[in-house]
Amino acid sequence: MDFGIRVGTVVERDGTLLLVRHEKPDREPYWVLPGGRLEPGETIPECAERELMEETGLEGHFARILYVSEFMSEDRHTVDVTARIEAEPGREAKLGSDPEVEEGSEPTLKELRWVEVEDLNELTLLPGWIKERLIEDATQGWPFGGEVYLRNGKDA
Repeated sequence: MDFGIRVGTVVERDGTLLLVRHEKPDREPYWVLPGGRLEPGETIPECAERELMEETGLEGHFARILYVSEFMSEDRHTVDVTARIEAEPGREAKLGSDPEVEEGSEPTLKELRWVEVEDLNELTLLPGWIKERLIEDATQGWPFGGEVYLRNGKDA
């Protein structure tokens, strides 16, 4: 069974959220929060900051954990940790790379975009449950407290 911990980053700027689009063979394109797998010996804040830099070129500082969820299937178990990151102001994001892709292979990371919160509904955003929660929390100014462990799902 493939087991891993994925750390996604929520970066907000002027009412928009930073997303990246992936294209993988035999799968429809989809959008996700910048992020990736936690490496052995790495903390969640370190992973969030590293993944943001790798995929978007932005430096950021870990602020807090927003959500924890799980995806389970017959051959895969992924724990998703979503972290709020404060990016350095005034810097422009640029499409980075996905180091997990083998050298010489087609990159899966295809596009980077700042998306208005109200436009999230128009995108295929994974995991499926996160769209509604991002819209709600962004509208409320990212409130502290409330439920952090969200669900066990099959929609990653």
